[in-house]
Amino acid sequence: MRDPAEIAPTRLGYFRSVIVDYDGTLTGAEEHPSADVLDAVAEARAQGCRVILVTGRILEELREVFPTFERSFDAVVAENGAVLSIEGTTRALAPAVEFELDQALVDRGVPFRRGSVLVATLAAHEAEVQQEIRALGLECQLIRNRSQLMVLPSGISKGFGVAQVLAELGLSLHNAIGIGDGENDHSLLGGCEIGVAVANAVEGLRRHADLVLSEAGGAGVAALLRGALARDGVPIGAKRWRVEVGRSSDRRRVSLPGSRVNLLVTGRSQSGKSHFAGMLAEGLLDLGYSLCVIDPEGDYAPLGALRGVLHVDASRSLPPVDRVSPLLGHRGAVVDLSSVEARLRTDYASQLVRRLQAERSATGGPHWILCDEAHEQFVRNGQLSKLLASTFKGICLMTYRPDELDEASRRSIDFVVAMPGGKVVDAAPDPIAELVRLYAIDLDGWTADAAEALLVPLRPAAPPQRFSLSERRTTHVRHWHKYVRGRLPAGRCFAFRTESGVLRAVSANVAELHQVMRSCDVGVLRHHAARHDLSRWLREAIQDETLAGDVQRIEQEFVESQRSNDDAEQFRAGAISAIESRYGE
Repeated sequence: MRDPAEIAPTRLGYFRSVIVDYDGTLTGAEEHPSADVLDAVAEARAQGCRVILVTGRILEELREVFPTFERSFDAVVAENGAVLSIEGTTRALAPAVEFELDQALVDRGVPFRRGSVLVATLAAHEAEVQQEIRALGLECQLIRNRSQLMVLPSGISKGFGVAQVLAELGLSLHNAIGIGDGENDHSLLGGCEIGVAVANAVEGLRRHADLVLSEAGGAGVAALLRGALARDGVPIGAKRWRVEVGRSSDRRRVSLPGSRVNLLVTGRSQSGKSHFAGMLAEGLLDLGYSLCVIDPEGDYAPLGALRGVLHVDASRSLPPVDRVSPLLGHRGAVVDLSSVEARLRTDYASQLVRRLQAERSATGGPHWILCDEAHEQFVRNGQLSKLLASTFKGICLMTYRPDELDEASRRSIDFVVAMPGGKVVDAAPDPIAELVRLYAIDLDGWTADAAEALLVPLRPAAPPQRFSLSERRTTHVRHWHKYVRGRLPAGRCFAFRTESGVLRAVSANVAELHQVMRSCDVGVLRHHAARHDLSRWLREAIQDETLAGDVQRIEQEFVESQRSNDDAEQFRAGAISAIESRYGE
């Protein structure tokens, strides 16, 4: 067994709660847990881990065999998810099974015990109990646990109780480990990031668990709590917590783990990196992970339309990093820095990442940090490279300059997604060629196809896989706020001139262009529409091919008209409408 001091950071770096079944899991042949497993529970709690007991037992019956259980755990969920005991207060989480069932069972001679909510009997009486429930027209469910049978209201399970107690404690299921042994523990394991079966678990649970321990009962639980989960540093993933990112050529799903991996997304400008990252963010949010997107270019504002996602627009106010914590009460936050001056933006992003990592150490969230233009924050010998080496992981870097990442950052990456195509930027090297050089990857003759991306598993190493990207729910608009409110350099601004070349106005962003278009002289409009100046500027300076195409069609309609003042006004109205449709909020 490895030294607990060595593996504790792995356990507590990500997992904040352990949820454990009682009979057959915490216990062995005896009904009371051993001193060793209770010591292991106490050690885990001392390390900051919340340990929660979940049992099918009625609380009074548990107290008879384990009188001190409330002192050993942070909370107890009893009656198979129907009753919660926390901080000395007990309450039912569901209405009691109808009492008319009691008399029916008495009349049938079926022995039973009643709790606050459930009715418990032996599994041998399942047929009689089912018959009486049908005869009475009740909405109940029967749950088996080895030789025991529980009658519960529909929808109540250990998984339901786990969700309730985690919410009560302010914890996420994605920072939880569930441990069980019986048929009624399927929902317990399924309601946690990692589901674990002890060695003596029923075959069905062993088959569906993410990890099967080598030891039975309390001995297995104690070994897990003291570090067996680390398994020599190899993270354990759950098949149910994966984000689908696309389909292979034979239509198989291509997916990524939902937690505890670092991801690098690389490709040229306009190759689809931010489309992929937005799609990844949507998938993570759908699975219940929390995230923070650091958005230097204004590409991710539309994610703010999703439930529970907060869009922080720095053009209105830039929150101090020490006040960022309230943002993390949301499922996600997009911090839009596109209107912030470049030097200040880099400093702020660096401080924000450090603050987020400190918050993760304290609370377990956010589960993911997505950082665009990562070469600005994770430069060679950067101070932030150590954050990627954290056992917590969950960092996604997007950049067209993977060669600018420091070596420690590159070594921390578990998966690379390479995007083909895109636009050549200055003298920047080809990101795909850099990927091959930096990671010594054999692409086996893969050629850049704009319709496909490439997934490269680095740890554990596996052959690269081509795939087509999944669709996104939210609209992807390149550099939304950067070009709406951020100011372009003087040489890239749009100059409104008369036909004789007299300067009338200058627009340094889309918002200013929209404003000038509404009020400029009709003769200026005729001059620029005839020359296709507006669509050219939108394509080259704003880099918005969609809007440029829309405006170019309106310009062409003007060119083919009589070019009268009325035609110019139609051009004005059409161009303004196109801008508002594209960038309106």
